[in-house]
Amino acid sequence: MASTRAGRAVTTAHRLAQGRLSARVVAEVLAVWRSLDPLRLTDAGWTGHILSVLARHRDDSAELAAAYYREFRRAEIPAVAAFTPRADPAGTAGPWRDRALTSLRVTGTRTVVRFVFGGWDPARALDRAGPGVAAASSRHVLEAGRATVRAAVRDDRAARGWLRVTDANPCAFCAMLASRGAIGKAVLYRSERSATTSAATGEEYHDGCNCQAEPVFGPVVLPEASQRFAALWETSTAGLSGKDARNAFRRAHAAARRG
Repeated sequence: MASTRAGRAVTTAHRLAQGRLSARVVAEVLAVWRSLDPLRLTDAGWTGHILSVLARHRDDSAELAAAYYREFRRAEIPAVAAFTPRADPAGTAGPWRDRALTSLRVTGTRTVVRFVFGGWDPARALDRAGPGVAAASSRHVLEAGRATVRAAVRDDRAARGWLRVTDANPCAFCAMLASRGAIGKAVLYRSERSATTSAATGEEYHDGCNCQAEPVFGPVVLPEASQRFAALWETSTAGLSGKDARNAFRRAHAAARRG
């Protein structure tokens, strides 16, 4: 957690700004998706159109993140020489377009085909698949901002690592990861894989995820929400491990959300 009130405010503002960007991406992608002919989804034109939307907004996400890093750093360590992060819309995990295209085909074309072969009307199948296409698109846009922060932490000698910061109502998976601390140069989760990847998808953030990365410049103090998740993990998984522990935490987290 940020050590200053200003730093905490900057992180909150950044998370909300990325959330607003996500909402714009969803609206634009759904507008494209709803204009399509469900019987002609093999046409590469629709994926190209959406990829152009993603490329434009990935630039936006990366610029937001670079500005956030500068402002957060000034709030946390004002006496340390300035560091200028580089906006990284290309990301740090290989060609993003290839990953995004795979997501569009899985959530879009293949989902519509599955519904149609299941007896759905093509127009209804198209409408049903739209939210999944939009959520995947948002994830690929927001990853540019997340990658920008991670790259800055890697290159900034003053940075120790980064924390996963959730929104106000995260899923159990995100809550579990956020409860485990920071990851970086000297501050580690129990394992890097447990901090950043989903066993189901192999990806750092799931579709619809609103988590962001917050740099760490001093001692690690978990945000209040993450402290609650950590306490819930300890009480709900006592004597359990592996899948049994994750399932127990998921049930306890669901109960806490309802409460």
